[in-house]
Amino acid sequence: MLRVSGLHAGYDGGTVLHGVDLEVTAGTVQAVVGRNGAGKSTLVHAIAGLLRPYRGTVRVDGVDLAGRPPHRVARAGVSLVPQGRRVFPRLTVAEHLTLAAGVRRSRLAEDGPVWTVPQVLELLPRLGERLRHRGDQLSGGEQQMLAIARAVLTRPRVLLLDEPGEGLAPDLAARLRHLIGRLASAGLSVLLVEQQLAHAIEVADRIAVLDHGRLVLTAATAVVRADPTPVEALLSVAGAAVVDRTGPIEPGARGPEPSGSDPVPPPVGGAGRRSGQPVTPTPSDTSSVSPAAPRSPFPP
Repeated sequence: MLRVSGLHAGYDGGTVLHGVDLEVTAGTVQAVVGRNGAGKSTLVHAIAGLLRPYRGTVRVDGVDLAGRPPHRVARAGVSLVPQGRRVFPRLTVAEHLTLAAGVRRSRLAEDGPVWTVPQVLELLPRLGERLRHRGDQLSGGEQQMLAIARAVLTRPRVLLLDEPGEGLAPDLAARLRHLIGRLASAGLSVLLVEQQLAHAIEVADRIAVLDHGRLVLTAATAVVRADPTPVEALLSVAGAAVVDRTGPIEPGARGPEPSGSDPVPPPVGGAGRRSGQPVTPTPSDTSSVSPAAPRSPFPP
């Protein structure tokens, strides 16, 4: 289970997240929706260790991972599928899967769901047809499937998905949402960042709205499906400018206060680990590839 409590984070001394509290139980999908600049990517980066929080906790099954470097967070059972996919352009699909399957895990993550390369290829048969193709030879949908397969093969207990359907054709995005549901049913705690409320409703068990770095509303998906108006109002430009604080779906929701944006981390080049300084995610960060990978299960 993932539990985020009182999380404050930002960049270069500026605060983007203001006391975020969030819980994702095993076998469920928690969607976080919000407009551009709401702080969604900052949230997943802080959970994954790519951004050191100012304060707060990020617990996986009771163990606080806040502030740990990304490779240690990954080995503790947290995998990130980043926005933009970020596959290795010169590696083949088979090489991606072999490297991911060889990632070492700490004892903390030993009880996570076990996925093998054959199981992943059964789940994503298109990848089985493209094993010899390089990352830069794949379509956008195939790259997204590969990014998810790479993350799943590291045996995570918590899967972070940062707008996985971005830029995909509607039919591919729908298949991707079906895949996310299957992964959750296998026991993963899935945190899904989405901009489209309709997509979140289709796959999530619970939905939270992030606005100006604060969770301003949280509810079961069934409640939102029955009456999406409060969420739609928060996601609209006009609705976010004047938030109705009189009727949150759940008590205790806090209204947004203007406090910054959700900037993109700077390019790689000497990013440090000081408080508030981002570490730009790279394919090796997000997949935690071990230098000692096993022999490929695929024929030469």
